[in-house]
Amino acid sequence: MNNSNYRHSLTHAFTRHLIQGTMNRLMPGGSGSASSALHRSPSPEQHPTAVQGRSGRVIPANDSEYAHTQASTLAALRLGMPIASFNAPAPAPQSAATFSYPPLLDKSSIDALPESMGVYIFRGENDIPLYVGRSVNLRSRVLAHLHNPDEAILQRQSRRVEFRRAAGELGAMLMESQLIRQIRPLHNKKQRPRRELYTLRMSGGQPQAVQVNDDDFSRVANLYGVFGSMRAAQEAMQALVDQHGLCSIVTGLEQGEHGMACFGRQIRRCHGACTGEESHESHQQRLQVALEDLRILQWPYQGAMGIVEECGGWRQVHVIDHWRYVGTIDDDHPYLPQPDARQLKQGFGNFDLDCYKTIIKPFLLQTLNIQPIGLPVFSPVLQ
Repeated sequence: MNNSNYRHSLTHAFTRHLIQGTMNRLMPGGSGSASSALHRSPSPEQHPTAVQGRSGRVIPANDSEYAHTQASTLAALRLGMPIASFNAPAPAPQSAATFSYPPLLDKSSIDALPESMGVYIFRGENDIPLYVGRSVNLRSRVLAHLHNPDEAILQRQSRRVEFRRAAGELGAMLMESQLIRQIRPLHNKKQRPRRELYTLRMSGGQPQAVQVNDDDFSRVANLYGVFGSMRAAQEAMQALVDQHGLCSIVTGLEQGEHGMACFGRQIRRCHGACTGEESHESHQQRLQVALEDLRILQWPYQGAMGIVEECGGWRQVHVIDHWRYVGTIDDDHPYLPQPDARQLKQGFGNFDLDCYKTIIKPFLLQTLNIQPIGLPVFSPVLQ
């Protein structure tokens, strides 16, 4: 026999035995020998009383060697010896009893939080608003803030937590948006004031990007989309042209003489309204269909209406006027406070894009309980 082959066979024989013994000791319940209980444990088909362990290992119900292995493991633990396991249990979560609230936070305001839907407000020194959020479980959500190490600054600054219940998710969304806009909390994302608004309006058979006032969105027909700049409105129109195979010359996005092929026609995207291969009527019909996805629906009522939400016999009415959320009334708060000069200056009662986005989908799906307001909305002015 070749000497190298002889040495290789001897090395393989010894290392196989050592490796097998080591691996058996590392496996859960390993006996430390080359023939451990793991390898000799019968399968469920071979042993009628065998059960499948959580880790996938087959454990015979009456196995003296398995019992011996468990006893050895317990003895090793008592001696302080480390026991390797591939299925070690996860560490127990921190006990709630060991959690300490921020020292300056009023704990009674946390205890008062209900396990129901609504809006919460973290307030700091001198009642300054720090953060506004909403949740289906107010107590659970606020405690999550207090347990989050990434929110240490908010925790140190907080003095108390205020809450407002909501009878439904829609009301919670409307309240949260209104509060963020009105009280401007320090830790919420700041909303930029919209100085100018633009939309697309049909003029002479072409959609034109025009600047409009807030009131126009709820009172003027045939407006499509709300944009923050003229360029954004034009880019939205270009996207519709590309998506629906419209003509950029007919829609006014590209200059060209009569009968001249637009750029889209040259690359086979336009259906040919510019060259006469598609009739003008057909093109305008497709243009109108493309614009419908951006249409701003006019307010369909004469005045304010109420969206009713109920939960466990508790009823709330969210007052909406021309797509703007005015406030919420219920049995405990039958009136809304009179708008002050600052609210009127900010456009109180005008079109509210955030409110419109929140309401329009369920409104079109007819899933809202909308009822007329049969009583004065605002509290009477004291003489």
